[in-house]
Amino acid sequence: MKPDHFERNQALASEYVVGTLQGAARKRFEHWMMESPRLRRQVWYWERRLEPFNNTLPKTTPPAQLWDQIEQRLFPEPQASNVAAGQGQGLWFWRWSAGLAMAALLVVLIWTPLPSQSTQGVVAVVQSEQAQPLWVMNASAADHSLTMKALPSVATNTGQDFELWLLLESGVPVSLTVLPTEGAELRIQLSNEQARELLKSRSLAISLEPKGGSPTGQPTGPVLYHTQLVDF
Repeated sequence: MKPDHFERNQALASEYVVGTLQGAARKRFEHWMMESPRLRRQVWYWERRLEPFNNTLPKTTPPAQLWDQIEQRLFPEPQASNVAAGQGQGLWFWRWSAGLAMAALLVVLIWTPLPSQSTQGVVAVVQSEQAQPLWVMNASAADHSLTMKALPSVATNTGQDFELWLLLESGVPVSLTVLPTEGAELRIQLSNEQARELLKSRSLAISLEPKGGSPTGQPTGPVLYHTQLVDF
């Protein structure tokens, strides 16, 4: 079991609840969560904080044939011809019971992204002064990608954008991208040098800039937020 690290746990818990923690990393986190009551409390905290975001997701009706496919995979037809009638009735009872559980599971399957091939990376959660989550960020060391998910509470400013900066160990900021807002998600590719520097400094900042980003290549507006990337 990993030692407790509050900032890392908070970032991982928020990634888990939002759904951007994927693949083997998600499975490791779920195993770790079973061992740590404190980590479970942090997950519950994010579930309550992000519940308004879940309510904004549009409803999706699964295809009619999906239920038949699920049933066939769970309960394939018996090969033997001498199955007793009582066993058949019991089978239908378990099909009905399992269907209730599958109704809840299907919602998770619909909204969970496909697992990523990457199993290593760093995550960060940008919060306001009131500890309100604003952006969730996930950087993959395997393919040099950076994914940014804005929470619905992040509003677009007329004529202005939020710009993300990588803070080098030397203190010089490097522009990475203009950030998404209002629940949108953005994924960018980092250069080899950017990925290397990101893993070294782990420090990011967000400034308020003119529409389209800073015209000078350096922050021109106020720096509103700082965050630190942690391993998962």
